[in-house]
Amino acid sequence: MQTLKTLLNRAVGGESRNAFCRRAGISAGNFSRILKGQKASPEVLRKVAAASPVVGYGELLEAAGYAPPITQAAPQSIPIYGSIAAGSPIEAEEDPSGYVYLDYAQKQFGADCFALRVVGDSMDMANMPDGSTVIVRRQSDVRDGEIGAVLIAGQATVKKVYHKGRHLVLSPVSKSPVFAPQLYSEEEDVRILGKVVLSLVEIS
Repeated sequence: MQTLKTLLNRAVGGESRNAFCRRAGISAGNFSRILKGQKASPEVLRKVAAASPVVGYGELLEAAGYAPPITQAAPQSIPIYGSIAAGSPIEAEEDPSGYVYLDYAQKQFGADCFALRVVGDSMDMANMPDGSTVIVRRQSDVRDGEIGAVLIAGQATVKKVYHKGRHLVLSPVSKSPVFAPQLYSEEEDVRILGKVVLSLVEIS
């Protein structure tokens, strides 16, 4: 089991700690004290999980010494619909190639969610490296700074999304300087498929 500090740092990802805390609606000072060993309340952990696409409430509770929020049950299955690029957009696939099974310690999702395999490294600092799997909730828009699955002229990519007037900015979160933000006008064939709500990384 991962430590609470490790999970909290994963939740923040490539974002600044203060920015993450503002978005989560928690005190940056309290968050810092929890990282140093102070006991975290379940409510703070719930807010962290709600703001993070990569860390679930159940695993935070378990790492903090609380009981899991639900009893262990049959794994939840999420259909895998092809691949999505973390780099240049790649052709979107609509082939349900299998399922992702989530256990009790991970977030619970509805029928409006699907999974995609990540190809490329432009989101590696957001815990979405090449070969990982993201869970996407279908919705037509996301808030600034949230990570979205976006369809560009029939090709799919995953990026942080920002709205700049009549333009959409798709920003990488990578340690590599090779990747740069991409700017698209509303006249271009660009459509948000949904919000990334969880990233699953296989540990070898």
